[in-house]
Amino acid sequence: MSINWQNLRPWNGSQNTAFEELCCQLASYEQAPQRSIFIRKGAPDAGVECFWKLPNGDEWGWQAKFFLSPPDSNQWSQLDESIKKALEKHPQLTLYTICLPIDRQDPRIEEQKWFMDKWNKHVETWQQWAEQKGISIEFKYWGEHEIAERLSREEHRGRHYFWFNKELFSQQWFENRIEEAIANVGPRYTPELNVELPITRLFDGLGRTPDFYTRIKDLYGKIKITYNKTQSRGVLETARNEFESLKEVMNQILNSVESVEDAEVVPINWESIKRLSKQSIEFAENCIQKLKNTAAKEREKIASRKEQESYKQPEDYGYELYNLNELVKALIALEDFAQSNEAYLSNVPALLIVGNAGTGKTHLFCDIAKRRISSDLPTVLLLGGQFNKDEPWSQIIRFLGLSCAKEEFLGALEAAAQTRGARTLILIDALNEGEGKSIWHKHLAGMLATLSRYPWIGIAVSVRTSYENTVIPEGLVPNSLIREMHLGFADQEYQATKIFFDFFSIERQV
Repeated sequence: MSINWQNLRPWNGSQNTAFEELCCQLASYEQAPQRSIFIRKGAPDAGVECFWKLPNGDEWGWQAKFFLSPPDSNQWSQLDESIKKALEKHPQLTLYTICLPIDRQDPRIEEQKWFMDKWNKHVETWQQWAEQKGISIEFKYWGEHEIAERLSREEHRGRHYFWFNKELFSQQWFENRIEEAIANVGPRYTPELNVELPITRLFDGLGRTPDFYTRIKDLYGKIKITYNKTQSRGVLETARNEFESLKEVMNQILNSVESVEDAEVVPINWESIKRLSKQSIEFAENCIQKLKNTAAKEREKIASRKEQESYKQPEDYGYELYNLNELVKALIALEDFAQSNEAYLSNVPALLIVGNAGTGKTHLFCDIAKRRISSDLPTVLLLGGQFNKDEPWSQIIRFLGLSCAKEEFLGALEAAAQTRGARTLILIDALNEGEGKSIWHKHLAGMLATLSRYPWIGIAVSVRTSYENTVIPEGLVPNSLIREMHLGFADQEYQATKIFFDFFSIERQV
């Protein structure tokens, strides 16, 4: 595979940034030991664009420079500076790969220094710097050959399709596709009549959006703050054993929640977080009960004495009890979140919305699509009524005006998602319309199996309640498909009525 780097899609206004992102995406698919963690860094990057953190603590790092010709002295200085920073800030590095979009010239002509000669000389210098810091490290090179070889692999066909087809899968391309789909929806979607509904949060978990991670960080912050406040002298002296049990499990739960990374879409261990939340609540309540019992005994002791006025007032532990109760509330909120469909969808990115006719399923999908596009999150909206009896993937590709294989299409959507740090969502509304009653029962399970190989892509489909058993294959819910009932404006009647009346200038009776 030959690469025309002039055709590389700019990212954030720069081909340099695009090349860095491409190399990081390829690095994230390199074979690393089990339980390794891949981390993508932003600028400033301390000499490392991204790295794998291995279970034993070692790190494999990458640095990318978009030099289209052999480095000059200034560019070699840039590489030297990156390596100095990497050795200082990442002392656990054992492998460091430098990526340039060119191969190293090596004619081996006497008394001439070509790219390979200069590379070898610089590697000697870098090794000396590493040895001075007590670091044992290997330097590798990814040039055009190494990058092209990876892009030619089956797993990266779509990545090549994305990065070297500038006109496709851009922000404007996604916006145009959404506008076309909404135009075909017609009067079923009126954006001015939008009502904020709790169900919209499901799409944050499904898409691993910034809002999803913000909620997790907020829960973590609340728990950490309230837990720190519980560590008072009154608790430590009066309920030491109970608090030691709480402390042990609280350290575990804080580590578990803090370790949820927003850079990758690795599974989140919600079952462990639920279990630790339950234990923490139990131990916190034990502390509360011990303080209450101690306070009650003190009151009884003083009440039994005749001259109560000569004794100090009994300790009621009001401050300690308040903070422990606040901790329990925060832990309950985390437990509730951990067992919510929003959390489950972060790991099983396939959502089934079921609702009666007229509950606003189409409006919901259109609104989600517009919101996501306005936030620069890649989204595809499709209408079930447009599908015929043919295989769905080929129809989806045709609807979007593309000419590519399924693997290229999905790989490109995944690359688009990785650049934005959130999943691409495919939304298919009203599976029961058109030929849906025959094709989805036949193809939906296979589609979900295909998508399971693309963790950066999520899917949401909707179906009318009366057609659910006909359209949705048995056995998909809940392991492959998370089901949620859409009740429309239930519990939101006042807000919905107000928006409706205001839009149509209807006077409300007080």
